[in-house]
Amino acid sequence: MNRNNIRMVSHGCHYFFVRPGRSGNVHKAAARLMAIRKVKEVAITEGDYGFVVKAHESDDPGIIREITRAVGGSSRKAVCHCRYVRN
Repeated sequence: MNRNNIRMVSHGCHYFFVRPGRSGNVHKAAARLMAIRKVKEVAITEGDYGFVVKAHESDDPGIIREITRAVGGSSRKAVCHCRYVRN
């Protein structure tokens, strides 16, 4: 695809939608999430979820436990096969 310099790239990551369970400083919670070795990015969001976490692709089920433990809430995984980006 070359419309407006858009291209498809392989992703190699998973996204996790995280609902924090305990109230507190969201920046400290984001720092705890970033301390997880496979986590690449953390976005603080509003709405149904408090965070969107981007992590290296892994079949390791332990990553979701680590993410959930870091915020004391619940997590859901969304597999991302590819993404579209502008050059």
